[in-house]
Amino acid sequence: MQRIRQLHPLTLGVLFGTFFSRLGTFITMPFFAIYMTTVLKFDPVDVGWVLSISAIASLVMSFIGGTLSDRYGRRAMMLAGTIGFAVVFIALAQVETFWAFFTLSALNGVCRSIFEPSARALISDTTDEANRLFVFNIRYAMINIAAAIGPGIALLLSAGNTSATFYITAFVYIVYGVMIGILFKRHPITETHGGKKVSFGATVRLLRTDIAFTLALAGIIFGVFGYSQFNSTLPQFLTETSLLEGGKTLYAILITINAITVLIVQYPIMKFGVKTSPLVSITTGIATVAIGLFIMGNANAIWLMIVAMFIFTCGEVMMFTMTDILTDRFAKPELRGSYFGAMGLTSIGQSIGPIAGGHLLSLYGADRPLPIFGMLAGLTLFGIPLLLLSQRIHRASTIEELEEPVKLSNDSQQNA
Repeated sequence: MQRIRQLHPLTLGVLFGTFFSRLGTFITMPFFAIYMTTVLKFDPVDVGWVLSISAIASLVMSFIGGTLSDRYGRRAMMLAGTIGFAVVFIALAQVETFWAFFTLSALNGVCRSIFEPSARALISDTTDEANRLFVFNIRYAMINIAAAIGPGIALLLSAGNTSATFYITAFVYIVYGVMIGILFKRHPITETHGGKKVSFGATVRLLRTDIAFTLALAGIIFGVFGYSQFNSTLPQFLTETSLLEGGKTLYAILITINAITVLIVQYPIMKFGVKTSPLVSITTGIATVAIGLFIMGNANAIWLMIVAMFIFTCGEVMMFTMTDILTDRFAKPELRGSYFGAMGLTSIGQSIGPIAGGHLLSLYGADRPLPIFGMLAGLTLFGIPLLLLSQRIHRASTIEELEEPVKLSNDSQQNA
């Protein structure tokens, strides 16, 4: 508690704002696919495209989101992001056509890429290095606590059957924006601009030169592809299938189980990843996510679906807690910004996943889950050989680098 009281007011503002904004988001977005399916009667493929375009827009914007934050400052971009989110959610409550949802979903992804880099950078700006890991862990915990509470509130508000929850989420972002404005006015900081910027060209050059990192990145994309089914294919399946009763309620329970499981297993899994290696943890995580998806395809009882979600979540944590550490270990100090920028390409999996899941759901129907989730699990597993090959190449290059000074020393002795 003492450490929390020592934090900068702007850092505390971001942490509390993160909790309430994510709470508002978890009241609405997990049931977004259900709302489009049950209320608006969108085809599963159309739902997949609406969900995917948000990730695609976020991916494209990720290359300039950090640059905008450096150029115009954290305050300006965070205010722009919160206003943008509020406008998007108000508009979502009023529109009904596919193209309107498609456009607004894309704008939602743009707002995320404007807001998130600035919020994270603000935490770094206002927190000393010794406390940053502590603060980012609190932020991650806030997100998962919101994820545990949000679905229950959503059920009380009939989320998925009404557009009213969009207004609630919009209101939360308006309050967040006002709070940020007040805190910056009361506690002004000197914002440093002109930091190292990540460009698309730099990312392409990096991917060409560091093959081991490129293979690891490709493997993680398949893992993210599998994870993306949680917010896209799974809720549509549960809503439409006749194999399980109370699909919307069950999905809310699964979201809560997901969030609670993350809070429980995050620390021991992180220790496992540090003790072995990030690549081993991520590879194991991808395999575990695939197993969870496969069990979902065989889940003809609620208890089995709950077991599948627990396994799936353990895989999620194995992947996502080690991604930043993996990137940091691959990165050369002078290219660290480019490496973290390149890791943003994992959003490709988030972009493709809902489309693929929507097509399979449309093809096989909600009463044949095994071919749907079985194929999704199989595609997810494609990431494992890529990560194993990455590990082999990276280990070989590391050994080469260690041997090079010895070889140079021997050569110089012979010349002498």
